[in-house]
Amino acid sequence: MKKIISGVLGAVMLTSVLCACNDGGNQSNSSQSGDNANSSQQTVTTEVATTQPATEPNYKDTNYVAPIPPKNQTYKFEEISLDEAATSSGYSMSDSAFRINDADMYGEYLVVQVFYSNINSTDFCAYNVIFDLDGNMVANISNISIEEGYGKSGQIQGIYGDYTVLRLPIHGEDKYALYNLKTKELKYIDSEYGSPKMDNGVIVFGKEEETGYKYGALDLDLNEIVPAEYDELSLASPTLFRAKKDEKYGLIDFNNKVVVDFNYKDIVKFNGVEDDSFSAFVDFDKNINKYTLALDENDKIVLIDRQGKISDSNFEILEHNLGVGRVVSQYDNKTYIKNNKIVTDIDGNSITDNVFKGNLNCGFVNGYCVTEDDDGVYNLVDINGGTIYTKSSDEYEIEHFSSVDQNGLFEVVYSLGNSVKTEILDLSGNTVYSIQEKGFYPIGNGLFEKYENKQYRVYRVIAE
Repeated sequence: MKKIISGVLGAVMLTSVLCACNDGGNQSNSSQSGDNANSSQQTVTTEVATTQPATEPNYKDTNYVAPIPPKNQTYKFEEISLDEAATSSGYSMSDSAFRINDADMYGEYLVVQVFYSNINSTDFCAYNVIFDLDGNMVANISNISIEEGYGKSGQIQGIYGDYTVLRLPIHGEDKYALYNLKTKELKYIDSEYGSPKMDNGVIVFGKEEETGYKYGALDLDLNEIVPAEYDELSLASPTLFRAKKDEKYGLIDFNNKVVVDFNYKDIVKFNGVEDDSFSAFVDFDKNINKYTLALDENDKIVLIDRQGKISDSNFEILEHNLGVGRVVSQYDNKTYIKNNKIVTDIDGNSITDNVFKGNLNCGFVNGYCVTEDDDGVYNLVDINGGTIYTKSSDEYEIEHFSSVDQNGLFEVVYSLGNSVKTEILDLSGNTVYSIQEKGFYPIGNGLFEKYENKQYRVYRVIAE
């Protein structure tokens, strides 16, 4: 269900939210749910199809580049109806106790976060509802949780492809399961694996050990592939984990074999970012670089390739700058490094020295980088340094200039005194949508969210 928005139509991490402490009283049948919870830990609702343990390595010589549309391309700007997030749970969007608290993109899925009632109320619950990009509801995690005999506050812990990890609460406890959004197959994860979360095709879990709380990993068949022996663990590439041990980082493979020794203060993931919460526009499997960066014990930057081979570099990057935006990118088989506001190729040739740092995704994202010079001129440049779009702070002050999303769309917000204007544009400079207010926020894949009337609404752009 969609609604057309009037306007100028001319030529886009969910984090785990509060566990509902009152879920013990929010059961469809409290006496039955206790029995179901105990028995379902031992049984599988349906069998899960065999899958590969992580993304299949599909390395290319270039990261994903957003397409440039024809000049005078026209668009529709539509609101995606999220009514089913309420009605599928027996609520109403007009109910003052119901609110959509956030919306995020996970690959090809839109995930909304729902709160019902006040956190101190016995009616309170917090749950996720998943939609496809056409606005069709795919899954209500609250309903799945209730059907399995647990509380209403069913939530997800990441999505990869059609797989997600569910968190199902009961009487102050959490049970976890692997769920297929297409087949509806569900398989419980053994309780020895604490707080499991999906991470690009693997499931990272925690476990209390004698040496403290440690992390390991499961594949999508729920086989333990990395034991719980690391202080941090996350997928760095389709074949390697970034792991921390004894205050140092290294790389390990899916057999827990050390590929790069634990000698580094930091290692950037092979998609060019240190923290995936900053990478809403950087699809993991479309942006795996040939090289990444690491900071050694002597504060020297080294290059690491996908086989773990280490080579010296001439880059001097402060440790805190490794965690700001997209530090490494690769286009036409050339590697580019962002050092604060400067982007050069691997040989030191400059592409730009004016990277706009106002974006979490600053640097080259989907083939383009936002820059800002000392005169307040903003440019969108390609990897050759060519200007695709330019805008100066003359009539209006530019408050925000977003990175380019996967569909080649970006947002510019202007202000002058009490006047505010928001424009959504494409890479040919066509105005997709314009309005005399702010509040739209790109969340990837041509989707935008806006906070209105105490809850979030989601809009999408469609080329006509």
